[in-house]
Amino acid sequence: MTSYAIRSCSEPPASMHWLAQQFPHRAWLIADLQRQIGRAPAAIRACAPEPDRFGQAMERTLAFDLCDTPPYPHLLASLPEDGMRRLLTTAGYAPTTDTADGPWHKTTDHIPGARLFTVGSLLPGLDRVVHARRTNPDEARELIQAVLRDRRAITAYATGARAARPAFGAFWDSYTSGFGSALRGYGPVTASLSLLGGRRIIDFLAGTTIVEYKTGHFDDDGDLDALVEQVLAYALLAAASGHPVTAVVMYLARYHVLARYPLGMFLARVAGQPIDVTEVGRRFAAVVEAEQPARRPLGL
Repeated sequence: MTSYAIRSCSEPPASMHWLAQQFPHRAWLIADLQRQIGRAPAAIRACAPEPDRFGQAMERTLAFDLCDTPPYPHLLASLPEDGMRRLLTTAGYAPTTDTADGPWHKTTDHIPGARLFTVGSLLPGLDRVVHARRTNPDEARELIQAVLRDRRAITAYATGARAARPAFGAFWDSYTSGFGSALRGYGPVTASLSLLGGRRIIDFLAGTTIVEYKTGHFDDDGDLDALVEQVLAYALLAAASGHPVTAVVMYLARYHVLARYPLGMFLARVAGQPIDVTEVGRRFAAVVEAEQPARRPLGL
């Protein structure tokens, strides 16, 4: 089967070459991930009709479950005010002041998963609408309002969400069996952490732990190598951006695997020697900045 969650995550050529030179010893980590997959319970077999979109929806669903303050603030701010309030209320948040634009905070951890998935499934489509035009916030708001008034768009969203429900149920049951509690145990969760002006975006930062969430299949060593490369890049750029990181996690949800590695050990093993993460992170950031322009992080 195609590892749809991984193929699009490889670094651009210059970054990939630089990482391969600096961190050539990945075989041990790939073997360790394979061992963890082999020891885990049977993999989730359920697949959604649009697997890439499903993975994005699941990531956002987990964000609404894990984050004490509303995630994706830039995207939420592009919604009509009444729509934003309904969305956040549905996901278990409430304003902490009487003002309309005051801060919101989670009031309960007991929102049904299916309700969170309804909210989470809405955001990938809205995010694509915003990013397709590289708009300013006012234009983004107008675009999103147009989509929310479009009957065909609403019907397509509802149809897609219904079709994905069986797969969601399997992944949610696994997540609530202990993985969600483990992620909360790392510390307060921030979703969609932007690095270098949006050139890279981390799924979650839980306390000082980077978390990369995957729902796809991992069929060969190349898939796992791409995942390790992605997490390695995030760890270096987080250090270069001033974020204190002490560990990395690869949450392979389909396989019920939450693989956590202390940052120092992770980097030293793949480098073959101890490294100064801040200094190496700065050097890698320079490679990334020279290779591609910044992406505007409007909410992803």
